[in-house]
Amino acid sequence: MRKIFGIFILGVIIFMMSCDVSDPDEAGDVFIEVTPSTSGYVWESEIEIIVTAENENKVDYVTITVDGVEEVEDHLPPYSVSINTNQWQYQEYLIEAEAVYTDNSKSDKSAIVTFICCPIYEDDLLDFTGITETTSTGALVVNGNVDDDDWHFGDGIAGTTFGPAFPNPCQVASTIQYNLEVETRISIIIINSDSEIIDILKDNELESAGLNEVQWAAPANVNDLYRVIFHTEDDSHWHGDILVE
Repeated sequence: MRKIFGIFILGVIIFMMSCDVSDPDEAGDVFIEVTPSTSGYVWESEIEIIVTAENENKVDYVTITVDGVEEVEDHLPPYSVSINTNQWQYQEYLIEAEAVYTDNSKSDKSAIVTFICCPIYEDDLLDFTGITETTSTGALVVNGNVDDDDWHFGDGIAGTTFGPAFPNPCQVASTIQYNLEVETRISIIIINSDSEIIDILKDNELESAGLNEVQWAAPANVNDLYRVIFHTEDDSHWHGDILVE
């Protein structure tokens, strides 16, 4: 009986040795995080792209690319790269991350974000003077008149000026006028004080030279300091505020 039992155990050992007990594929999910961001939009002048991967202890390296251009090959966690958004125009960009594991298996992930290199509420970086103030009914606050310097957006394009918004946003639509010296593509984005996108009035649309205008009405019964951001195809950008109180 003992002999038979011994033969059985020996057979089990031989069978187990003949089986393939190597580890399964090590590749796991990959995750991309962009900070700081708001709903996929990046507002700050510098952002950080952070990649995490499952089975991190078996990751050989991670590559991070933006629109097909490799930004980093990182061999040590946390896998990340910092990008100065001043080098990017306002548009969507494809971020791709690929984790290569020690067994040569791979896992990848992609994400689409929009870079907007426009720091929020840093006075020394603003290119405008004055704000347009309204009451909760849309009436002007400053002596009942629009100040001459309201909606001045600097000289990003020679000869380009922005006129005041009238009759000022609230429960009525506003007309924002801008004069372009040359034909160019322009984007106009409106955000609130929490950096949330309220409206995209123009999205990389071709505008002719001369006087142009766009209509906008602030959300009803929402008092806030709204920022209007203008981008052109040569990456000139301005921003100005409308205070609704």
